[in-house]
Amino acid sequence: MKRRKFLIGSGVAVAGASALWTMDQYGLAGNQGNPYLQGNFAPVKDQVLTDQLKVVGEIPKELSGLYLRNGPNPMTSPNHKKYHWFSGEGMLHGVRIEEGKALWYRNTRVQLDGSSPNTHVISHADKIYAIVEAGGRPVEIDQQLNSLASEPFHGTLRTGFSAHPKLDSTSGQMHAICYDYANDLDNVHHVTVASDGRIKAAQAIPLPSRSMVHECAITKNYVLVLDLSILFSFYMLGRGYFPFSWSDEHQARIGLLNRHDGSDEIKWFDIDPCYVFHTVNAYEDDQGNVILDAMRYQRLFDNDWNGPFSEEPSLLTRWVLNVRQGTASEQQLDDMPTEFPRIHPELVGQFNRYGYCLGVGAELKPDFGRIIKYDLVNQRSDIAELGAEKMAGEPVFIPAASQQSEDEGYLMTYLYDRSLDKSDLVIYNAQELRSGPIAEIKLPQRVPFGFHGSWVAG
Repeated sequence: MKRRKFLIGSGVAVAGASALWTMDQYGLAGNQGNPYLQGNFAPVKDQVLTDQLKVVGEIPKELSGLYLRNGPNPMTSPNHKKYHWFSGEGMLHGVRIEEGKALWYRNTRVQLDGSSPNTHVISHADKIYAIVEAGGRPVEIDQQLNSLASEPFHGTLRTGFSAHPKLDSTSGQMHAICYDYANDLDNVHHVTVASDGRIKAAQAIPLPSRSMVHECAITKNYVLVLDLSILFSFYMLGRGYFPFSWSDEHQARIGLLNRHDGSDEIKWFDIDPCYVFHTVNAYEDDQGNVILDAMRYQRLFDNDWNGPFSEEPSLLTRWVLNVRQGTASEQQLDDMPTEFPRIHPELVGQFNRYGYCLGVGAELKPDFGRIIKYDLVNQRSDIAELGAEKMAGEPVFIPAASQQSEDEGYLMTYLYDRSLDKSDLVIYNAQELRSGPIAEIKLPQRVPFGFHGSWVAG
């Protein structure tokens, strides 16, 4: 475990940040030339169900539930030149844990009537949904990972949905900024899901830029709309590529939409050109400013049309939106490339001290080789290096049952061992990352690099 100060307000640039990452240095590229179809990005074809999983270490007795992770897994042979990492069919990988025992591992395709959402899997109002952005229909999932034929959100969804809805733990409502440019080129929608799992409102918001709104954030009073520098591209669509690309002409901006007054008026804040796939969190400070922490790319989808890891690194960045003055300031918080951030799930939209993420390369090497815990109050980070042959996925934070402090709990992630070509589900004590995993659940096959997951308790 390494411990280091990070760079609040330093503005330090990453040396060599304009250089291209070359995945073939790290065994991720192959003869076909598309790194997102090689190594542990490559799909698995076998769908298996295995019980009596071997456990090294000890799973905490208080953990009973289902760990799920979604990700792209093309089952047919895609066009290697035009395949984009974001476009593969969804596949779930899940492990059932009960009172300290690992009962089973299963992986299965997400599929229903041509819909195969591949980005996230969430639980809300006693339902589990596999989700994706851009108009793809959410698919309900049961406790055995089967895709169900039920209508999402009890048949109340009339718009597209999002890969990153935000759950307000105080109200039980879920908020999302959703787009579906195939059916509505002029608007995105602020969709509110009530605590009973039904759509409460779907508010149209004009967005003529047609930007890729992958993420959003919430605070006590606002929903943050991220109108950034990657836009829908008819040029890319017409040539069979992923239909979004970088734009130098568009003014990147962050919008504040009032959650409570029902208006579609947005207060916009211009920022420097960038893109954000993942926010850490947002909240309002004592002066009424909105604080947004997120993983910022300086440039993306300009030269590389297949995925996100070859042009610029993603760096932890903070924006402060001065609501009274209408101004925005920006600070780079760290110079280590990171992605896939998570926090305590009950602090979304509220002040948070800690964040957890996946380190994606110490020197512009996309090796997913470290888990990072940020202390945003004391301005430091703890780094768990995984080893030369091991690479992880998004670390999901699970609060301890008798939690006394914000970071008392566990981190779960799938860990790929390249030397064995196998994966484990590993569990860390979030307060003692330097001690390594407290439990390693051995899986029968590898879990390809994917996107997002959830712990479904019970």
